Amino acid sequence: MGNVREAETSELLGLIRRGEATTRPELQDRLQLSRVTLGKRLDALLRSGLVDEAGQDASTGGRPRTVFRIRPGCGTLLAVDIGSARTRLAVTDFAGTILVRDDRLLDLSGGPGAVLPWVRRRLQAMVKQIGATGSVLGAGVCVPGAVDPLSGRLVHPALMPGWHGVDIAAELTGDFDGVPVAVGSDVQVTALGEYRMRWSSSDDIVLVKAGEGIAAAAVINGVVRTGATGAAGEIGHMRIPEGRQCRCGRFGCLESVAGGWALRERLSAAGWTVDSSEELSGLALRGDSLSIELLELSARLVGRALAPVVAVLNPSAVVVAGALADGGAVFLDPLRAALDAVGPQEATRPLVIASAQLGADAGVVGAALLAQDLLTAPAHLDMLLSRVTSRRPAPDSFVKLFT
Repeated sequence: MGNVREAETSELLGLIRRGEATTRPELQDRLQLSRVTLGKRLDALLRSGLVDEAGQDASTGGRPRTVFRIRPGCGTLLAVDIGSARTRLAVTDFAGTILVRDDRLLDLSGGPGAVLPWVRRRLQAMVKQIGATGSVLGAGVCVPGAVDPLSGRLVHPALMPGWHGVDIAAELTGDFDGVPVAVGSDVQVTALGEYRMRWSSSDDIVLVKAGEGIAAAAVINGVVRTGATGAAGEIGHMRIPEGRQCRCGRFGCLESVAGGWALRERLSAAGWTVDSSEELSGLALRGDSLSIELLELSARLVGRALAPVVAVLNPSAVVVAGALADGGAVFLDPLRAALDAVGPQEATRPLVIASAQLGADAGVVGAALLAQDLLTAPAHLDMLLSRVTSRRPAPDSFVKLFT
């Protein structure tokens, strides 16, 4: 496939994957390709089995038009969400629907050797469990820290000693026949999953992840912004007047008083034994007054830190993910109040504040979509089509394109 064809086909796939254009007239209008050229591109995708027909759209008076979609069963994707406390794994179909999942509390301070061997073993076992050996097309991984957008290597992750410069993609690709592996920041990948699956009707959103750590990500015109060095949205390590000694080694970070680990330290000093941010939110929901007080404090500080972000970007929604957001209104209401108090009314009055809808699966779903993005980029498209075509059963009927 030549460079022009790769670029055109990749763009066509992107429109179909995101649901922005799914019929032939819509695709032709967006891509400005001739009828014949578009037919050739679609024909190659249909014959490979990467795309199929998903029925017909509602008639507007003329002939119903065929709707195209990515074929979910064309292969599987591996998804890894390495969290600061819990690591979650999933095997999904090519559309990002989870087929099997697993998770485990893992200490990242032990370095890659304490985490990646378990990840590799469990992914291999999960693939065998669902009979998907040989169907893996790619993998996506997210980590709680900045990832260089060019090299895919971790960049001085504050909460992951021993992980700087680690090439996670190189660690995983050899286990699955050399499939491409995409790596990204957890909050940015979570934003990708939430946006594509639940918020794609909004052009611009900000997602804040409030769990053991605090971070944010911006989706602008449908694109997750990574920043020049992958560190966009690292609000958890901004200095605030209330800040204390942070686990990153600096003093004064937002996270040092608003992060789940800092709140749990306060609970511990009061005699509680709380092992995770999930447990803290659970206590608040059951009416524990100190847990409610701490969640409200965290929410106010996070809302105040988000106010300049909202003022600059003017998003349509702030989506709140992470274990602290499991506290529901206990967390969301004071966050809203803080934004209203500090931010400009023109930006905050119409602003939607909502919990992330994918819950604990947001990271792995986003990681699967990150892998999908990598695989359908021009550089990997030929390999993807070759792998999918080799697995496709012989067609039993001719595919009619021009409907």
